[in-house]
Amino acid sequence: MKENRENVSELPVLWRKVWSIAAIQGAITLSWIIYSMYLPKLLVELGFAVGLAKVLVILEHALEALIEPTFGAFSDKQQRLIGSRIPIISIGVILASAFFISLPVVAIFGNPNSISRWFLPVFAVLWAAAMAIFRSPTISLLKRSAPKDKLPQAASILTLVAGFIGAFRFDAYGIILSLGSGFAFFLGSVTLLLAMAALRFVQPPDPPAPETTEKTPISFQIMGLILATGISVGWGLRFLIPTISKGITLQLGESNTKLAMMGFFVALGLAALPAGKLATKLGNSKAMLIGLVATIFSLQLLVFIPNGFVTGIAIFVLVTGFSLVLNGAVSFVLGAVPEQLSGLGIGIYYGGFGGAISLFDFIFSKLGGIPFTMGAIGGGITFFSAAICIALSIRLARDSESNSQELII
Repeated sequence: MKENRENVSELPVLWRKVWSIAAIQGAITLSWIIYSMYLPKLLVELGFAVGLAKVLVILEHALEALIEPTFGAFSDKQQRLIGSRIPIISIGVILASAFFISLPVVAIFGNPNSISRWFLPVFAVLWAAAMAIFRSPTISLLKRSAPKDKLPQAASILTLVAGFIGAFRFDAYGIILSLGSGFAFFLGSVTLLLAMAALRFVQPPDPPAPETTEKTPISFQIMGLILATGISVGWGLRFLIPTISKGITLQLGESNTKLAMMGFFVALGLAALPAGKLATKLGNSKAMLIGLVATIFSLQLLVFIPNGFVTGIAIFVLVTGFSLVLNGAVSFVLGAVPEQLSGLGIGIYYGGFGGAISLFDFIFSKLGGIPFTMGAIGGGITFFSAAICIALSIRLARDSESNSQELII
């Protein structure tokens, strides 16, 4: 057993493949940022209420709960039959790019008094559905790009790219809005297509798996823990971001909040690189547990001791800890499931994540927002739930390894 682990750890990370996956991740993040910034504006131009944008986003995240695991599992089947997940990824990217560029076109040429204006919300939902088709199959390719013990290092590139591009959601300088809807959506579509081209170039198909009547067994316990982890992290993130924003506003003033939040996301991206190396040394699950504890602790500091110095310490600890959580999530899933089920595993995680965000937004849109103290308490509870899921997965893995050794003996 020990010798095999040493052999695995000597295998290199295939960085070109990792960067191609990160390119898709970055294009997804950029597209969602453009969409969230412009959708309310486009809807108002066609005579819809601005509140329809929130309803659509809630619906779109709810659809992810169904689409992500379905197409993740479908990509697993494709990998076995034809040796590649690229065909389903390509179909999803092409559909998403087409629907994405159609949104400003409908807004520009549509008539607020015509029934044709309904193409905008319909195409918006179809775009989100198409985006959910290819995310899980793409991210599951990471399993073939790095050995299990180096997955956190590979995943750190995805977190780095997502963090840097995600910082633009706060767009303190109005860069994206200054582009205009037509060019911004064109940029998003082209970025997706170029990322897809890069992925195809560096991910050649493998020989199809030999036909067998044996099916890879699915551990419903592991899949349940993956689902619960996705739900917990989704709710935790929804508590975390507004709480940090309010904490920064209290210390720096509202005029500096957007710029500070941009800095926070850039710092999260940069912290992913050392977080990946640390997780590789400690073990990803242990690193995630440390990150979750640090995140819970720093959230309480941020809210219940509103002092400038303490806030600075809390945010530093939060960046360090939460980067271990964000960076470790994908590695946790890929390490918990066999390669033949990697698409399904990632799909269940993202499905739980998306479904949780949909439910969260639905509930708290009715309540009118998240009070400052509720952000800390709610975030603490949900991240603690994620920690329980990680701890249980470690125990299941140990029990499974122990049973395997007994069978060998």
